[in-house]
Amino acid sequence: PDGKEIHFRIIDTGLESDIVVGTALVTMYGKCGSPEDARGVFIKMPQQNLFSWTAIITAYAQIGDGKETLQLFEQMLLEGMKPNRITFISILSGCSH
Repeated sequence: PDGKEIHFRIIDTGLESDIVVGTALVTMYGKCGSPEDARGVFIKMPQQNLFSWTAIITAYAQIGDGKETLQLFEQMLLEGMKPNRITFISILSGCSH
């Protein structure tokens, strides 16, 4: 099965709102080069943590969208999240393309 099929199964089981599962979906879509799908999952998450924020930032960094990467980072800071080393590595990567 492909990623979207797995995502539909997750929705059917009601696990999409789980922060760990949601973050894994954001990461999956990011690695597949689909940051818009990653963002759709991210927005639907009832809450975000450092890992989910880093996952969505990385999704845009991987396609070289430095502007969106930085905008998400700013939004993360406004939400009171404190970045870690991985977050900064993703930001630098996104801005280097």
